[in-house]
Amino acid sequence: MDKKWLGAVVGLFLLLAYLFINFANHSARMGNIVKELRGHPVGGSTGYHIVLIEQERYHPYWEKIEKGAREAAEKYGIEIEFTGPVRNNMEEQISLLEKAVAAQADAIIVQGLNDEKFTPVIDKAVDRGIPVVTIDTDAPDSKRLAYVGTDNVAAGETLGRMVVKTTGGKGKIGVIIGSDQAKNQLQRLHGLSSIIKGHKGLEIVDVRSSNISHMEAIQQAADMLRQHPDIDVMVGTSSTDALGVIQASKSLKRTGMTIISFDNLAETLNAIKKGDLKATLAQQPYLMGNTAVRLLHEHFQGQTVRSEYFTEVKVLDKNNVQEGESL
Repeated sequence: MDKKWLGAVVGLFLLLAYLFINFANHSARMGNIVKELRGHPVGGSTGYHIVLIEQERYHPYWEKIEKGAREAAEKYGIEIEFTGPVRNNMEEQISLLEKAVAAQADAIIVQGLNDEKFTPVIDKAVDRGIPVVTIDTDAPDSKRLAYVGTDNVAAGETLGRMVVKTTGGKGKIGVIIGSDQAKNQLQRLHGLSSIIKGHKGLEIVDVRSSNISHMEAIQQAADMLRQHPDIDVMVGTSSTDALGVIQASKSLKRTGMTIISFDNLAETLNAIKKGDLKATLAQQPYLMGNTAVRLLHEHFQGQTVRSEYFTEVKVLDKNNVQEGESL
């Protein structure tokens, strides 16, 4: 009798557990249906897939953008795909943008490029219902949703004021820009030049492009210094330029020259600590990537976003160089 009674109790317990689990599953399914009817995503993913097209994969600057974008995507349950040329190549970037449009991505984040070739592709994406956020460099004449990044003309002006402050308003200047095709680099050069022109004792004697290549930056800086031995100030407008200048100046045994950089790579911060660099102008690439994804999330939710989100820049020198490690 005891065994029969125990068996009956166990059977009743299993039946109740079965009914409870079925009830819980049914309630969960009903809850999900209600959420879907109200327009709320179910589960950890929103179902949105966005593509971020970088200027150059595995470049330290773009890796920071990627990190910020990835963390925001995880926060909002968005699937994000990263792509870009291994070596800086505008035509390949445009081709990747075309592919993202053809694949019907839900949104695209991309660096602004040559207006004539680039703007029509952005507009095609938007016309097909794919919002585009430009990052690092803008394409203001396109139908893009928003731009996130540095105000590059203002950043160039800040570089100019850094030159004036460190030289006392006198000196011959050489400039290495990241690319003579990239709008952000030309904007920085324009801002720098506008400040230099206001000081009679300062003169930009040569401008060359590194094509976002460390080796090319070394070669162009070395050639420039050989042709213009009177240069006493060198300015780099992209992350690798001034690092190339340092190596070129050391190989030519040029001492006492003021070198001003852009961005806050670990190598750049170490060069400031060692005294090889006077100062650098640091952007906030992590914040750019994070903000771009956040804006798309808000757009997906039906919120209105501003057309421009300028991230701040910060002058770093030996007095505050540690702050650059957290940007």
